[in-house]
Amino acid sequence: MISHVKKPLFLMSLLVLMLTTAVFYYISYNFSWSFKPPKPALKVQKNISDALLTKTAFISNDGYQHPLKIWRAKNGNHKAIVVCLHGFNDYSSSFTSLGKYLSTQDIKTIAYDQRGFGGTNSPGYWHGGSVMADDLFSLVALIKSQEQKTLSSTLLDVNGVILVAPSVRGRTVMPWYQRATLWLAAHTIPWAQIGGGGLKITPSDNIAMLRDLRKDPLIIKKTIIATVWGLVNLMDDALLASNDLNANTLLLYGKKDEVIPPVAMKKMIDSLPVKRTHIQKIIYDEGYHMLLRDLQGWLVQSDINIWIQNALVVNSSRVVENQQIL
Repeated sequence: MISHVKKPLFLMSLLVLMLTTAVFYYISYNFSWSFKPPKPALKVQKNISDALLTKTAFISNDGYQHPLKIWRAKNGNHKAIVVCLHGFNDYSSSFTSLGKYLSTQDIKTIAYDQRGFGGTNSPGYWHGGSVMADDLFSLVALIKSQEQKTLSSTLLDVNGVILVAPSVRGRTVMPWYQRATLWLAAHTIPWAQIGGGGLKITPSDNIAMLRDLRKDPLIIKKTIIATVWGLVNLMDDALLASNDLNANTLLLYGKKDEVIPPVAMKKMIDSLPVKRTHIQKIIYDEGYHMLLRDLQGWLVQSDINIWIQNALVVNSSRVVENQQIL
């Protein structure tokens, strides 16, 4: 918890924060095929000595460059920092509206393109959950070093976690034929690309935004099977790790989410620690999967801001509307 208002609040999420694009429709196995040669993943050590943070990029300690976006507090004096992780096949621009809004609330927002996504030099390739976690570790440590003039070399020390439609649609909620098909493809033709068909689902009620995503060249439209395999493995790990979630947490979910079904969310909630006083949940009756960019995204952004402001003040009496304690 926060001891006083002046201490910076660092917020993180699971590595796969949101599945924000329609390319996740691979689950239907209605797709077109193409091929792309495999590319080996890079290994990263938890050593931030060679990492670098600039105004436009985060450079990992192995030299891998991540395009970066920063929305600074308009008054020039932020009281909180939010580190954002985008969803599968998406990239940092997915937080533009949130970043602009939080900038008016004295909050600084930082988002970067994760390895294999957005404007990185290996779009479409899966580098591994542990490598992506190391990237996050290095970035948070760099931010802390700039803000507090000290380095945290062993722990990813953050003051809060915001989970927006967390990606926990792993094997436990996949029917046997999907698990079998994915296993066979991943072990025979991992370099093949899938995409194009898709489920007949609605990821958001913001149709104009969805049309823009289809035109965005940085949104990955076809996914390498090895990357799908890596994503599912990561979602399995995220569900298993739910029991260890002991940080101050805000969990957001929409009742109309067709990407992360209620059964998957229930499994996650059931896996959370028995004592859940540190975990707060908001369920949006009209919310879809892409909560931050839905037509009622303004409400979600407002709730996030209120939660952050509350977390900065000990024993705050403010209550988020429609908020439920798990």
